[in-house]
Amino acid sequence: MRISLRSSSIRDRLLHSFFLTAALMCMVVLYSFVCINSVALSITNAYRTNSALAEFKSALSEVESNMEKYVAFKTFNDIEAYYSSRGRLDSLAVDFNTTLSPDEILLKEYKVKKLMESFLECADKAIYARRGNNVDSYVTSYRDALRVYGYLSDSVNELNALYFQRNIRGYTSIIHDMKLIEFLSVLLLATVVGVNFFLAYILINRITSPLMELSRVANELASGNFDVDLIGIESGNEVGNICRAFDRMTVSIREYIETIRSKAQVESRLRQQELETRELYKDAQLKTLQAQINPHFLFNTLNAGAQLAMMEGADDTCTFIEKTADFFRYNIQNMDKEVFLSDEIELVDNYMYIMRVRFADRVRYEKDIRCDDLKVRMPSMVLQPLVENSIKHGIGDMKSGGTISLRVFRDGGILNVEIADNGVGMDAEKRGRLLHGAYFYEDNSVDRSKTPSVGIGMINVITRLRMFFDDNRIFDIRPNDPEPGTTFAIRIRDV
Repeated sequence: MRISLRSSSIRDRLLHSFFLTAALMCMVVLYSFVCINSVALSITNAYRTNSALAEFKSALSEVESNMEKYVAFKTFNDIEAYYSSRGRLDSLAVDFNTTLSPDEILLKEYKVKKLMESFLECADKAIYARRGNNVDSYVTSYRDALRVYGYLSDSVNELNALYFQRNIRGYTSIIHDMKLIEFLSVLLLATVVGVNFFLAYILINRITSPLMELSRVANELASGNFDVDLIGIESGNEVGNICRAFDRMTVSIREYIETIRSKAQVESRLRQQELETRELYKDAQLKTLQAQINPHFLFNTLNAGAQLAMMEGADDTCTFIEKTADFFRYNIQNMDKEVFLSDEIELVDNYMYIMRVRFADRVRYEKDIRCDDLKVRMPSMVLQPLVENSIKHGIGDMKSGGTISLRVFRDGGILNVEIADNGVGMDAEKRGRLLHGAYFYEDNSVDRSKTPSVGIGMINVITRLRMFFDDNRIFDIRPNDPEPGTTFAIRIRDV
C-alpha cells in the first residue's frame, strides 16, 4: 500500500484550512448583506408610488387653496403662489400614463391626468376672469374647477387604493422572497459548516492516516504476519522518514524468513502433486470399470429380458426394459454427436418413464410443448442431466407430490426450453457456483483431495451449451418465486 502525501508542513495545512474557512464565512456574510439590501430596495420601490401620489395630492390641494385665496382676495402673493404650486403639480404628473390601456392602474392614471388638465384649465380661466374682474365668468369657472377638483380628488384616492393593493401584493412577494433568502442563508451557512467539518476531517485524516497505517503494520508484524504491504509514504516530512525506515526494517525481516518460506512452498507443491496423482488414479479406476461393460452384451441382455417379459404377458415390464434399452443406446451412440431437440425430449420421456416406475406416485411428469419445429440442433445429453438433477436434489426427499415440468415455447426470436421442479429449491450461493463453473461438496468438506460430489454433470451441461451456441447467456437457474422449486432455463437465440 502506497500513500502519497505532499511534503507541506502541518502548520501550512492548518493555515490553509483556516484561511479557506474564513473565506467561506466572508462569502456567506457578503451574500446575506447583498440579499438584505436587495429586499430593502424592493420595499422602497414598492411604496414609492404611494409616496409620489401623496405628494401629488398635496400639490393639488395647494393649487386649489391658492386658487380660492386669489379669487377671494385677489392679491399678488396669492397668484404667485398659485402659479408656483401649479408648476409643481405639472412636474409631479409627468410620470402618469397618457394613453388608454386595459390595465386598471394605467387607465386610472390616464383619468387622473385628464381630470387634472381639466381642473387646471378651469382654474386658469377662473384666475384670468378674476384678474379682469369678469364676475360672471370667474364664478362659473371657479364652480367648474371645484366640481372637477372633487372628481379629481376621488380619482386620486381610487388610484392611491389601487397602488396600495398592488404594493400589498408586492409586499407579499417580498415577504416570500425574504423567507426564501432566510432559507438559502441557513442552507448556505449549514453548507459552509459542513464543508468546514469535511475539510477538517480531510486535514486530520491526512495527518493521522500515516501514523494509523504505521500502527496497523506494526501490529501485523508483531502478530507474526510478515506478508503485509509496505507503507510506502512518499512525503518528505518527519512522518515519511519514520515510515520509510520502518519499511526498510520490514524488508530486512522478510529476507531472513524467505528461506523457510521457500522450503514450505516446495513441500506444499509436493503435497499438491500427490493429491492430483491420487485423483487421476481414481479417475483411471472409474474409466477401467466403465470400459468393462460391453454395450452389445447389455443391449442383448435387455432385449432378451424384454422378449421374456412379452412372452409372459408382463407388458409393463417389457415396456420398462425397452425404455431402459433405448435410454442406454441413446447415451452410448450419441455421446459426442449433435442431436435434435426432439431427440432430447424423447430421451427425457424415456427417462421419466423409468423414474415413474421407480418412484410410482411420488413423481409426476408434465410436458408442455408449444413449438411445432423441434428440429433444432444441440449437443446430446443436455436435458436428461437437468431432469436427473431436479429429481435427485429437488424432489428426491419428497414423499409425494413431486412434479417435473418440461416446457418448450418461443418468445420472439428465442426458443425457450425450461425444466422445473417443485422441490426444495436451490440457494443463491450454489446457483452462483454452478453458473460460474465451480464444483462444491455436499458435506462442506475442506479436504479438496476428494472428488466433488455435486456440480460435475450440471457444469458439464452448461459448458457444452455455451461452447456449442457460443453464448454465455444461454443458460440460467432461477427460483420459482413465490412457488417452491427451481427452474433450469435454456434460451436459444436466432432460431
